[in-house]
Amino acid sequence: LILAMDACYGIHVYGMINDTYCKSEGFRKVPYHYYEQGRDECEEYFLHENAPYGGHRFITEKKVFAKWAKKHTIIFTHPNWTVS
Repeated sequence: LILAMDACYGIHVYGMINDTYCKSEGFRKVPYHYYEQGRDECEEYFLHENAPYGGHRFITEKKVFAKWAKKHTIIFTHPNWTVS
């Protein structure tokens, strides 16, 4: 995304949930990996976000992307984001 912001006039991001999706009413439980059973996407995000070390801070990353979208032409679709 950093490279795209430097090289492109606008960016369209498809299929990325926002940082509040997992706490919103009516969110859909979907598998983290489409090809295997196990934790759903939100469970995996919370596990990584709260890991004492390592992990991928997905929720924090999404907050950063939302801040970037205020200053750059970044459009998130499916589901739509409300950048506030």
